[in-house]
Amino acid sequence: MYRKILLGITLSLGLSSISFAGDPWMGPQWTEKFCDYWNKNLQTTMAEWAEYNFNKQKGYKTISFYRQDCNPPKKVEVRIKYENSKAVCIYGGEAKDSNPEFLMYATDENWKSLVKGEFGFMGMGIMKKMTFQGSKVEAMKFMEPFKAFLIGLGKVSYSDTCP
Repeated sequence: MYRKILLGITLSLGLSSISFAGDPWMGPQWTEKFCDYWNKNLQTTMAEWAEYNFNKQKGYKTISFYRQDCNPPKKVEVRIKYENSKAVCIYGGEAKDSNPEFLMYATDENWKSLVKGEFGFMGMGIMKKMTFQGSKVEAMKFMEPFKAFLIGLGKVSYSDTCP
């Protein structure tokens, strides 16, 4: 009888540790789902940014990002095309663009703070919480849309495992 109880407890604990939350956060599959989220929620918010200083040779803008705590870091990207006055995500997945307009990375703790909207005074805490490569002038000009982008990173279900 005790064996059955012990087996039941063991199975319950084992099954409860399995995460049904989603794909690894900022992994290629998760980023594909984030692209879908973008197209449902950020097309209008990010439209002015997508049109600004548009790269006509590439035909899109790229935002690459990764989790600094994962070893080795796995870069992912979203490609955004300005189309019909909207910012359309045309690709989300493994980073392939060797010259993204923006590259962002942070520790998991800082990413989780940013996706909660904890930006600090006038959004200036963003640059303290993440490493950012790209036009800081452009990022500052479109601070509000970028805040929406950062908060959006927390809206697609994920697991904390590294990709």
